[in-house]
Amino acid sequence: MNTRKLAMTSVMAALMCLAGMMLHWVSPALVPFSVLPVLVLMSGLILGAEYAAMAMVVYLILGLFGLPVFSSAPFGGFGYILKPTFGFLLGNVAAAYVVGRVYREGSYWSAIMGVLAGLVTLYLFGLSYLYIILHWVLHRPTSIAGVMMIGFVPFILGDLIKAGIAVWVGLEVVRRRSQAT
Repeated sequence: MNTRKLAMTSVMAALMCLAGMMLHWVSPALVPFSVLPVLVLMSGLILGAEYAAMAMVVYLILGLFGLPVFSSAPFGGFGYILKPTFGFLLGNVAAAYVVGRVYREGSYWSAIMGVLAGLVTLYLFGLSYLYIILHWVLHRPTSIAGVMMIGFVPFILGDLIKAGIAVWVGLEVVRRRSQAT
């Protein structure tokens, strides 16, 4: 294990926690605006697949053990697993890993493709879980189109903008890090 990468992993997990907690006071919406996708996608570029996924797992475990780091009530604890949006938190782990797998350092296009692949992965996990919870746990009959209208259509434009920001900032961090060593 690389000590420097582990330190950056803990910083990324801490940033995820801070960004999630910040939303408690900023966004009263049912599905709040979140900067978390930027950090998730950026982590794959900066840390690589394994360390980025590890940062997301640390964030997830801290929240599940009760720290108030998630963006909507109850903000943490095992009960959060039954929330329809929990799949997006699981998707954070997979998305960070996918971005890191696709990205090849120094390649602008692989960064774009990696971030887009990560975004698709995030939505696959999130929307699948949303459907499962709505349909089989909450017994609210819904269609795939209904799930898309709830969890995809209102957010995709903003998430594409966040993906662009993640590519820009992530590549800048990678560039400066390589200059420093």
